[in-house]
Amino acid sequence: MIKVNFLRAHFKIYQPRVSGHEQFCEDLPVASESVFVMEYEHDSLSIMPIDFRIIRDVTGAGRFARMEDVNEIPDLDDATVFYQPAMLEPDVYTVVHEFAEEGDFIGIVSATHPDSNKVYAAVFPFEVGFTGWGYWPFIICLLVLIQVQYLVMSGRIRRWLTPAAAVASCLLLLPLSASADGLVVTYSTPDGPVEINRMHSWVLHVESTSGEPVTGAAIEVEGGMPAHDHGLPTRPRVTREIGGGDYQLDGVRFHMGGYWEMHVTITTDAGTETVVIPLQL
Repeated sequence: MIKVNFLRAHFKIYQPRVSGHEQFCEDLPVASESVFVMEYEHDSLSIMPIDFRIIRDVTGAGRFARMEDVNEIPDLDDATVFYQPAMLEPDVYTVVHEFAEEGDFIGIVSATHPDSNKVYAAVFPFEVGFTGWGYWPFIICLLVLIQVQYLVMSGRIRRWLTPAAAVASCLLLLPLSASADGLVVTYSTPDGPVEINRMHSWVLHVESTSGEPVTGAAIEVEGGMPAHDHGLPTRPRVTREIGGGDYQLDGVRFHMGGYWEMHVTITTDAGTETVVIPLQL
């Protein structure tokens, strides 16, 4: 999801020569022909002329570059590697650029309102090719912590809130009002192994640390990719309580590989807890 001020659009990039139909939403693996696609979520974008620019990252801000940093560049044209002049696209905005080299870049999307001439802009830093470790040290450390408190058995990930995992719990649990005894949360995928771009269901099992199933809980689920700063392409919902602490979660879909997190918020009479389930797809 890209936010052009308050306007939103689904954003993805393809590299058909090297990756076929695989979608990227930020970094690109190699310098090659790249197709940038923006599908409007707000109809207002369909009546606004939109221009698209790619510049070398000369701001020094890296991943934290913002429009303010771009505005301080003394010669924007000199830093520009690609520019598509403003044009009207009623449905889907698409541009193609072939990168000649790897490196750090910043994409700039600008939409001009036809009546007020007000310009709405968005920037997104991205990397072409492997030029650094990026988020991997954080992800690797997080996965190590996950192993301390997650038992992987029979396609299930079990999260134990025990004193031995107290340090890791501080990083992986986001309590809204934690219960005294904690919870054990387990999930399984009865439709088979998780596949990219396939809608499927989960069965969530919730029990106390003493093994008692938790029934009558209100459960909400959200997810996303922390490294890419976007959520799930769907809105999973618990559609029924199966019984014995089991709850059916429908509408789960992952649209790309990588590190995901599923945030499961459980509300009972004892309080509310949010459990983070990590997934490497």
